[in-house]
Amino acid sequence: MKSCGDCGLCCKLMGVTALDKPAGRWCRHFGKTTGCAIYADRPEDCRVFNCLWLLTDALDDRWKPTASGFVLHSEQNGHRLIVECDAARPHDWRREPYEGQLRRWAAAEGQEVLVFVGKRGLRLGATDTPVRRA
Repeated sequence: MKSCGDCGLCCKLMGVTALDKPAGRWCRHFGKTTGCAIYADRPEDCRVFNCLWLLTDALDDRWKPTASGFVLHSEQNGHRLIVECDAARPHDWRREPYEGQLRRWAAAEGQEVLVFVGKRGLRLGATDTPVRRA
């Protein structure tokens, strides 16, 4: 069974309104050696977050956020895959096996793949389309 272990990249990349934590900055409650100091009482935003590496057996350790440089999560009942890249490693998603697999998923019927570094991103497709986060 997978566990976050020393990862916590979601604690850097994701914004958490309830904690006034902006996206792209480490949460003040996260410690590299201690993990989340408020885990038992973490806000709902954190409780419902779906790290796909953690939840998907088919994603091996190469896809762990600390190894890949990004966090995968989904929206719209899994029809939209979001790749949240660490600004310190903005192009790591282009390495293999990542880019090839992300593009295969993007080509699947009814699937959308968005790759973000902060507010700027790409919708992957036959022709990649720039997108901005609202």
